[in-house]
Amino acid sequence: MSFEAKTGSFEKMKQLNQSTVLNMIRMREPISRAEIAKLTKLTPPTVSSLVNELIQKNLVTEEEAPSSKAGGRKPIMLRINYSAYYIVGVYAAAEIIRVILTTMDGKIISDYCKEMTQLPSKHEFLNLVIESIHYVLNHTTIDKSLILGIGFAMHGLVNPNEGLAIFSPHLQLENIPIKDCLEEEFDIPVFVENDVRALALAESWFGQGKDVSDFVCISVGRGIGSGIFINSEIYKSSFNTGGEIGHTIIDVNGPKCQCGNHGCLEAYASETAILSKVKSELNNYPDSILFQWVKNGKKELSLNLVFDAARSGDELAASILVETGRSLGLAAANMINILKPSKLILEGNIFLEDKYVLDPLKQMINKYTFKSPHEEISVVCSKLGKTGMPLGAVTLVLNKLFKPEE
Repeated sequence: MSFEAKTGSFEKMKQLNQSTVLNMIRMREPISRAEIAKLTKLTPPTVSSLVNELIQKNLVTEEEAPSSKAGGRKPIMLRINYSAYYIVGVYAAAEIIRVILTTMDGKIISDYCKEMTQLPSKHEFLNLVIESIHYVLNHTTIDKSLILGIGFAMHGLVNPNEGLAIFSPHLQLENIPIKDCLEEEFDIPVFVENDVRALALAESWFGQGKDVSDFVCISVGRGIGSGIFINSEIYKSSFNTGGEIGHTIIDVNGPKCQCGNHGCLEAYASETAILSKVKSELNNYPDSILFQWVKNGKKELSLNLVFDAARSGDELAASILVETGRSLGLAAANMINILKPSKLILEGNIFLEDKYVLDPLKQMINKYTFKSPHEEISVVCSKLGKTGMPLGAVTLVLNKLFKPEE
């Protein structure tokens, strides 16, 4: 199948109408041809012709309705055939490349992770990605011609129109030609997006953002980013860089961030920042549990260890986690005041326990958001977890199939 059509041509209009019908089936299945015509304002003959083509492509299946409203002939109902085609989703960050193969409803049928122990060159990075995709494709029995596309969720600044990773601060790489390189290697359409914007897309299709028109997704890991959904569409800005909440400034005299600036939220509240604070403060707390664990070489410092120490009553660990929650909550409150989303979705291991990060974050939001009495903003944690990023990459391809106008 192809996502391409000549702009302004009859084929382009036909493709848009076909995607409109396909998306209507997805949202309302099972649904009849007559209902599709009524809801889309397309003529019944047009709908019938488009549906027949979708059936020929094996994208849509027919079934007889269990009953008839009018008591006459039972209508023929339509459903999406989600297992007809497949999608490759790739997520790349500083420490990992993850590749999944899914059906059109996001069900994972193959999953592969490649860890990176040292920073690669641009050439090495692209080779690792190619090797990882080949590994997944070579370990499945599916027909490769049934792969609709490759979605790529990339850490850092991305130009999705060119499929270019402009700047990856954690990988310390610039101008990576992801789309051109992968399309040349696999001869499959490739769609590239920032990882957290891709995560927000995944949330809108499969997660906490489903059926929500306005929401913000904040992801915290080694870095901090956000995906913004406005009027059921992802917000990118004119420069394709919208949502960089991690690089909003907390204190101009603060610690240096990986981006080169000083005092970014990421330098205060990311997983890397938490561990950096613990290391710098550890000698000042010789009686702390963390000091005993780390300085005696019993355990290696990690985010989980910091949480373990906090749960065991360690003052240093608890105070750093609480302060992290407050910093994130203040940044989230500012974003809420500007955008007024109906929901805030949080993704990251630091949100798995309420007490130390999530509760202080919610307290800051309640304290510093300006809202009228009827406004209610839901703050929830993602249920997709770390699968959200590669699943978001898959959703990039689904969006092109079902909603090409976006």
